[in-house]
Amino acid sequence: MKQFKAIPLFLLGAVTLLLLSGCTSLGREGTPRWLDTLYDKQYSEDLYLCAVGSGSSREKASDAALASLSQVFNAQVRSVTTVLSRSTAQDDGSGSMKFTELSEMVDQGSVSSVTDKIVGAEVVNTYIDGNARVYVRIALDRKKTGELYQQEIKELDRSIMTVRGSMIGVSEPLERYFILRKALSYARRQQNLYDQMQVLLKRSQSSTLIPLERELADIASSVRIAISVDSTGDHDVLFSAFAQSLGSLGFSIVPLDGKPTAFLELQYRCTPLELENSPYKYARYTLSAQLNSSRTTLFSYQKNEREAAMSIGEAEKKALIQATTGSLSEFFTLLQERLGDTK
Repeated sequence: MKQFKAIPLFLLGAVTLLLLSGCTSLGREGTPRWLDTLYDKQYSEDLYLCAVGSGSSREKASDAALASLSQVFNAQVRSVTTVLSRSTAQDDGSGSMKFTELSEMVDQGSVSSVTDKIVGAEVVNTYIDGNARVYVRIALDRKKTGELYQQEIKELDRSIMTVRGSMIGVSEPLERYFILRKALSYARRQQNLYDQMQVLLKRSQSSTLIPLERELADIASSVRIAISVDSTGDHDVLFSAFAQSLGSLGFSIVPLDGKPTAFLELQYRCTPLELENSPYKYARYTLSAQLNSSRTTLFSYQKNEREAAMSIGEAEKKALIQATTGSLSEFFTLLQERLGDTK
């Protein structure tokens, strides 16, 4: 009979350790370790940004993981924004805090970001438990994704430069303001990408949005608009509605004799109507608005609508409300398109 040699104790211990090490990818009750510990040697936190999601299918689990990753982005961006808003506070040596650049602090603190899309995320692990629920881990390569975002930032830079190019030769401040506002949407998308890159690459990124907002504010501060109202309705309501909207853009509202650089002429007419065999009463209104600089007419607008109610008085009230809400909003939308047209 063939004799078997005894296995030395030190070799038996080594074999046992090897067997145990093969199970290190498993966590509690045989589940993958990445369900408990998001990062590991293969996907380290220094090189990747990871998230886990679950659902009744792989697709739903992936969607949940992407939503989780988006929350990570936005939470970290909010944290970065908070730090930036405090960056200008300094101790003046007497124990008091001195804000040397208050405008910088306020502007930086107002930056917000929403991650509308995440580029480059891949499903790297999938696990299905005993109840057929699917779990996935997604990973985002920090460096590669940062490079993709940088390409998109350059495209947005070109769009912003196109807008700026259309300002060449334009001296009227109102026209310059509304042309430059066209660049805001590009700069906001850029800011979101910069914020995501800051989370990915763990280093500060420049901002084009804040300087652009300051430039718009500087242009707006040079615009003084006088408003005249010719109305059969409530003069004060019309004046206040348009003045508030113009003021929210940074323009100054001044009296007619206050040396305005532009004039907004409003005319409002409301006529009661009664239709035969109709239980309702009607009011038809016409709103005309003309924005003029000291040299030329910049924009003209007119709106005719009919409002219905159970009485003439209520119909007239509804007409005035519509003129100072829906029509006012349309006025500013078309004003932006007309004066900000970069084609």
